[in-house]
Amino acid sequence: MFFLMMGFASVWLLITLYLVYLGIRQRQLDAEMKTLREELEAASRK
Repeated sequence: MFFLMMGFASVWLLITLYLVYLGIRQRQLDAEMKTLREELEAASRK
């Protein structure tokens, strides 16, 4: 029973860590998209 519980906890830990990683990556991509949009706007004004 102990190993079943540890396996269950491990799976949920991995899922949680993966979701945290995805959230961090999403914020990085949003920041990069914002920078690219600003660069495009600046280039189109010239």
